[in-house]
Amino acid sequence: MSIESSQSLGTGLGEDHVTGLFAAVQRLQNEHAYILELLEEMEVQAVQIGKASTTAQDWSRLQHLRLWTIGVMQELEAHAKWEDGVLLPFLVSYFHLQESPSLAPSLWMMEKEHELAVEYVECFMREFHKLRPASSRERMWKTASLLLQACYILKSHIEKEEKLVFPLVEQVLTDVDYLFL
Repeated sequence: MSIESSQSLGTGLGEDHVTGLFAAVQRLQNEHAYILELLEEMEVQAVQIGKASTTAQDWSRLQHLRLWTIGVMQELEAHAKWEDGVLLPFLVSYFHLQESPSLAPSLWMMEKEHELAVEYVECFMREFHKLRPASSRERMWKTASLLLQACYILKSHIEKEEKLVFPLVEQVLTDVDYLFL
């Protein structure tokens, strides 16, 4: 499965936009489930570093983990690009028009969480490139543990995002229901 960036929701409340909003919510749920699976696998792999019978096996696992991480980050970037380009602009635009309390602080905080997780991944990559096959297991484990922190932050980020976005979407749909009564 791959995450692609497409579609626009606009800011109107016509039937096409409601259908688009349903599709966007479904896409958000599907992509979050997929990303959570990838993060779970990343955690499983990271925890295994330092537990192999030889340092060479740990090194091999760490190399695999690095490649896995690159793929996960590509998927995460595609997802974030879609959210930032389609879903969040719609919600911000809609609720600005409704003069609701600003979403900016919550969105800003979520963006900072995402950035922090990416920093942990980048730190993992830098530390990985300092390692050698003969590096100590402790150094390998410390390097892998950076990804565990990134996974924790990203999973928490997804949970918070859903707690913010789903009620907003519910409000939009409630407003649409009232519009057509």
